[in-house]
Amino acid sequence: MKSRILLCIVSLFLFVACNEEEEIQKWIQKIEQLKLDAQEVRNQAPYGQKQQETLKAYFSEINQMVITLKKEDKYVKPLNSFIEKNELATLCPRILILKDEWQIMMKNCMRNRFFLCAEEVKSYPEILLALKQFLNSKNQNQFDTTAACKDSL
Repeated sequence: MKSRILLCIVSLFLFVACNEEEEIQKWIQKIEQLKLDAQEVRNQAPYGQKQQETLKAYFSEINQMVITLKKEDKYVKPLNSFIEKNELATLCPRILILKDEWQIMMKNCMRNRFFLCAEEVKSYPEILLALKQFLNSKNQNQFDTTAACKDSL
């Protein structure tokens, strides 16, 4: 009887962990598509409402993940597990915008002295640094040595 209860508890824990990792995977897929959309509009200056909304969607989604990781630490371990299974060398180019691309976007967000885009666009480096803090030491080291990751900062 005790082993059956223990088996049920372990199964439930594994189900919950798998569910959270599945959420991470869905988030990565969403970010990947939003990144492609943002890259598509980055050179369509001056930015109109459509371009601003597209950029806001990408940068806000990354920011929302950081907020979720801060509020619910149950996602930190599944995130690191997902990264280890998929490697940052593969993930970073799929989901992160390089600093050079971001700088083009920032330039196109400025008109005279006014910043026209969402605050998350301007805060991208800080958002990435906050996201990086949730990586375990192995993943942080890999982030720092992977060109597509470190060139995003």
